[in-house]
Amino acid sequence: MESDGGYSVGGVGQPLFVTPQSAVVNAASFDSQALAPGEIFSIFGGSLPQSPASAKVLVNGEAAPVFFANGSQINAQIPYDVPTDQPVSLSLSNAGTSSNAVLLSIRQAGPGIFTYSGNRAVVQNPDYSLNSSTNPAHVGDTVVAYLTGPGLVSPAVATGSAPPSAPLSKVTAPYSAAIGGVQADVSYLGLTPGFAGLYQANLKVPTLAPGDYSAVTTVAGAASNGPLISIR
Repeated sequence: MESDGGYSVGGVGQPLFVTPQSAVVNAASFDSQALAPGEIFSIFGGSLPQSPASAKVLVNGEAAPVFFANGSQINAQIPYDVPTDQPVSLSLSNAGTSSNAVLLSIRQAGPGIFTYSGNRAVVQNPDYSLNSSTNPAHVGDTVVAYLTGPGLVSPAVATGSAPPSAPLSKVTAPYSAAIGGVQADVSYLGLTPGFAGLYQANLKVPTLAPGDYSAVTTVAGAASNGPLISIR
């Protein structure tokens, strides 16, 4: 509403994406090219819904579960049955008013490792504590890295549903992992029980000198970001 010389002009706010190339990204890596079925993704823009209850996100015409919304960012899950390797549409509405639509390229896999404090990987040490430079892992330890975007799993889980602890839902595409460029054995890559869209990679720390190293997970030929894990 704007007032000028006694006149009032009214308008309706419309949810609007910022530059499409950077508006829709993997929620862990913030990579716009790392979008895959089942992934938690983030939408950035203006006049977005203020709460998950008021946000309606459509991916290729299918409702996507919304986990978070605050007016400038939305976190939601890409439906598992969205087609890959072809353009799909994304739009959203706020209180019944629809946004502009953008086209996304959904890949078979687009892994992204969650981070904290800039570029630290969200990794749990064997005692479930958070890995850090002052709380490192050791050679031979099995650590758990948390990520999103590795794609389809078996047994399948409904979009928006938290997976059970048994049976575990494992990633179906070929995968590998490396720490500091050295191959790390992966004992499990799949959904984290109890958390929709959250995956975990159980990695055995390879033989490395003490230091901070980049951790990378590759699924179906797509490499994740490479945040740091500390080894001592």
